[in-house]
Amino acid sequence: MALMWRPGRASRGVLVLVAAISIVGYLLVEQLPKQQRKKYYREKRVAAKLMDAGMKLIHQKRLQIFGRIDPEHDPTGTGMIGSGLTPITSKTGSISAKQTSANPNFAAVMIHLYKRAGLKEGDVVAMAFSGSFPSLNLAALVAAEVLKIKPIPITSLSASRWGANDPQLTWLDMERLLFEKGIIHYRSVAASLGGETDQGRGIPPEGIRILREVIKRNGVELIDPPSLESSWDLRVNIYEEEAKERAIACYINIGGGAGSVGTPLVKRMFKEGLNKSTPSPEKLRDSVMSRFSRAGVPVINMINVSRLAARYGLPIEPEQRPEPGEGGIFAAMEYNIILTWSILIGLISAIFILLRMDFSHYFLRIRTNLKSNKLNSSPPPPQTK
Repeated sequence: MALMWRPGRASRGVLVLVAAISIVGYLLVEQLPKQQRKKYYREKRVAAKLMDAGMKLIHQKRLQIFGRIDPEHDPTGTGMIGSGLTPITSKTGSISAKQTSANPNFAAVMIHLYKRAGLKEGDVVAMAFSGSFPSLNLAALVAAEVLKIKPIPITSLSASRWGANDPQLTWLDMERLLFEKGIIHYRSVAASLGGETDQGRGIPPEGIRILREVIKRNGVELIDPPSLESSWDLRVNIYEEEAKERAIACYINIGGGAGSVGTPLVKRMFKEGLNKSTPSPEKLRDSVMSRFSRAGVPVINMINVSRLAARYGLPIEPEQRPEPGEGGIFAAMEYNIILTWSILIGLISAIFILLRMDFSHYFLRIRTNLKSNKLNSSPPPPQTK
């Protein structure tokens, strides 16, 4: 009798069953992801809520001064969007960037960047604020509050379109309000006029007069340099004096103020977000940001707002007012590790059991066939007379 057996191969039924189990396991893993909280979730939540409280204060102040929120340019009613053109407007600006930045969850982005920069409680950081992005200024300050970091902010007061460019509600006015209400405990130690060369160039005389009055009424030291290079010297000196011989652990630049970044080329050489090393040292021109970077200080460069929002899971030009705690910066849908490992172990076990049962069946057939063949081939017993 011929033996029909292919050694070392599973039956078709077993292979089909194993494939079916694999497909079901794959579908379960894909269809049942788990939301995984990211690092420093608690700190991020606290910072976002604190920034939201600050934004609501500014919203109320804007209503008190102007009686309304511009529904066209501030459709979510944040109160953080300025006007199209005022005497203290320094340059054109992107309404999309302003709307995107008016999100309390950018405070969580700052927490993330501070932690990546290695900052810890008690560290001193230098900050360069721009009137163009009041929301990001606020995000930087409240994140420092949550992590108990000491900020030393210097502000370039004039602003691009849609920034804090309303003479009655500039960034210094917002900052003082937030300070008086206890949202923040640090505010700008000095301010310049901003604009080209950090001297107010490009701003009409009426705007220059207003900017000087704003700085005076907020009790902030005026940086009034004869040249851009001297502005950099003055700023670095102020940072060092305020640090009181403590090392500055990080430099945070918001926007593209000439008093901080120098030329637009320098601003573009530093990528958005965290820069731990100096970009193209042989080509990098002088500026405050360049000086800190060359000294080995990490630089957080808050530019290209839409790219930053996309990177950290925040909406671009949100259609509804973002709530604190929303966005990929807090959590993300990821594969359920426990489910994945359970299915993998189950699949391996099923394969082992099914194959063992299948091969046992084959070996039983082999033994039965061998026994039957042995009986059929054995000689008949001798005949007795």
